[in-house]
Amino acid sequence: MYKHIKPLTSLRGIAALFVVIHHFSYYTLPKTGSTLLAYSDFFRNGYLWVDFFFILSGFIMTHVYVGDFSLKVNSSNYRSYLLSRFARIYPLHIFILSLFVGLEIIKIFLLPTSAFTGKFNLTALFANVFLLQAFDLNCPPLFWCDTYWNEPAWSISVEFVIYCIFPFLLFFLLRNSPKKDLIIYSFTLFSILLLIAFSRGNLDSIIGIPSIARCGLECVLGIITYKVYHRGNYKKYFNLNLLAIIAITWIILIMNYYWSYWRSLHDWLVLPAFCLLILALSVNNNGVISKFLSSRLMLYLGTISYSIYMIHWFLQELLKIFWFYEFHKAFGKGFTEYEILTSLGAFLMIVLLTASLTYRFVEVPARNYLKSTIFAKQ
Repeated sequence: MYKHIKPLTSLRGIAALFVVIHHFSYYTLPKTGSTLLAYSDFFRNGYLWVDFFFILSGFIMTHVYVGDFSLKVNSSNYRSYLLSRFARIYPLHIFILSLFVGLEIIKIFLLPTSAFTGKFNLTALFANVFLLQAFDLNCPPLFWCDTYWNEPAWSISVEFVIYCIFPFLLFFLLRNSPKKDLIIYSFTLFSILLLIAFSRGNLDSIIGIPSIARCGLECVLGIITYKVYHRGNYKKYFNLNLLAIIAITWIILIMNYYWSYWRSLHDWLVLPAFCLLILALSVNNNGVISKFLSSRLMLYLGTISYSIYMIHWFLQELLKIFWFYEFHKAFGKGFTEYEILTSLGAFLMIVLLTASLTYRFVEVPARNYLKSTIFAKQ
């Protein structure tokens, strides 16, 4: 049985909220983004927290499955692992996808716009049902896809691909010496820089098929980071609280600015800081940061983080449709700065409340049902 690393659960919730703020501020109500830019570019760079998710996923999955795949990968443990991963991500995905279908049906009756067209076409729906939304071969040049009904769900499509190869990846990487780990980590970082530089110049645009490389490479960073954590040698030489402060300061300094000219380098530089933050907080200690992240409220935020991440885009679409139907104008048109910030706060509360409900009544029951009934017979 693996040990629960509480601060990392809480970090997942914080990262999910940052993604929500980024999406609301720059897609639903862009005036919010303009207002926030007067203070910082932190939330403009919010898409980088998806890369934090990928690194953290590699770390946590290694923590959970290191005992299963350190010696061998056979059909039995591989099947059990893959079914568990499927049960983790798919039920909530398909539930929210059904909500989007309902929203398209509502458009037919309430709005003077066409339903099931554009990104909400039936071909894209088919791809989403089968977790293939990242594989639109018509995306020129395979870097920008219009197949995501639920925009954040592009990441679970590529994550599931990485899930399929993860046990084999783990099996081979666990055998490396610390020196080889350093070489692999450096090579992986350099590969990500090349991926950014020779695709679209920033991590935000690397979706579709190239995002498989984005997710896979960052997963490797997470695995190597876990191996450092597992060895524990760094604790002899470094103060964990100091490491956490350095990592947080590093992240804030990068996220606070938006380098238009050196965009690829900007996005790349934050990745080692994410690794350092995960490493520093993976050991529970009596520091202020660890205590805060281990509190019940923060742990609950992390517990419902997947629901937060998956439901918020639907709520954005619902809000825009409702607002147009009710007031016959785009959401946020004519808003004052006070109304803009109030809208953001209210939206975050709605997301948290809805995510709590979907976690309790959809995510957990569906996952448990799959594991205890259908998959138990496999």
